[in-house]
Amino acid sequence: MEFKERTAAVQVQEYLEFLIHFKKVKELPSQREISEKLQVSRNAVKHALDGLKNEGQVLVKERTGIISNNKIDINMLGMESMTTEFKNKTVSIKHLATTIETMPKRLDHFFNSKGSVIKIERVRFVKDIALTYEITYFSQKNFSKMAKIDFTNKSLYEVLEKEYHVRPNYGKESISCFLADKKISSLLKVKQGTPLYQVNSFNYQDDDLPIESTIQYLVGNKFKYHFNANNIYDYQEE
Repeated sequence: MEFKERTAAVQVQEYLEFLIHFKKVKELPSQREISEKLQVSRNAVKHALDGLKNEGQVLVKERTGIISNNKIDINMLGMESMTTEFKNKTVSIKHLATTIETMPKRLDHFFNSKGSVIKIERVRFVKDIALTYEITYFSQKNFSKMAKIDFTNKSLYEVLEKEYHVRPNYGKESISCFLADKKISSLLKVKQGTPLYQVNSFNYQDDDLPIESTIQYLVGNKFKYHFNANNIYDYQEE
C-alpha cells in the first residue's frame, strides 16, 4: 500500500478543526498567523478555509476575522421543546399559518382516526437567521383550542400544558436528508438544493395517547445531533 503525505491545505484544515471542535475556540487565528505557525503558504490556508466555509464550519468576515461556526447541538433522545434545545440563544418564532385539513393517510395509524387535523406551520429564527421550518399536526377532536392560538414566539409544549395539562413524555423520531425545494428555500433563505435535516417526530403521553406529529426542516450546517444513554437496553422498539 502506498501512503502519501498530507497536503499543506489538509494540515491547515485539520488544525482548524482541532481548534473548533476540541479547543472550542470561537475567534480563530488570522490567515497570516496560521501560515507562520504551520509553515505553509497563504494559498494553502486560503484553500483550507474555502473548504471549511463551504461545509459551514467557519465564517470569514472583514474586520472580524475567522470565526468558528459552532452548531446547535440537539439530543436525539430528549423530549425538550426545540426552543429549550436552542439553550441560551435568542430565539424568535414566526407563525405562518394554521389550517384545518383532512387527516393525511400517513397519520391515520398514529392518531387512530380518520377525522381532521390542525396543521400549524412556523419558522424559527436565531438572531434573525431562519434555521427551521416546522409543520405540526394535532387531532382537531382532542386539541381544538390549538387552532385558535397565534403561536408567534410561543412554545407549543407550554400551551399544551396550560390548556390541556399534558406534555409529551416519549416519542419516536427519524432523521433523513432533504434538499431544499422552492418553498422551503424561500422560507429559510437558502439556495434551492441546500442539504437540510428532515426530522419526523411522533410524540405521546405516558398512557400511549398520541399528542402531536411534527416534520421539521433544519439547515444542515447549523445543527448536529447526538445521543447519550446510561442504560441503552431501556431504549428499544416496541
